[in-house]
Amino acid sequence: MKLSAVDFNLDWPASIKLKNLREFIVSNLEKKGDVVRWSIIDIQKSIDSKNAKTLRIKAILAN
Repeated sequence: MKLSAVDFNLDWPASIKLKNLREFIVSNLEKKGDVVRWSIIDIQKSIDSKNAKTLRIKAILAN
């Protein structure tokens, strides 16, 4: 098993409610590998959309 660290930005659309945010993040991370752990490092207003936000995510994935 190989572990890799990823640090990336993820757009959080206004249509995703707070109670569904965890599921949204994990489903996006699973596209990259098996999730060992993850955390939100920063939240900023998105430049493109008025209501959307951009999340900075750090994660450890197993490939």
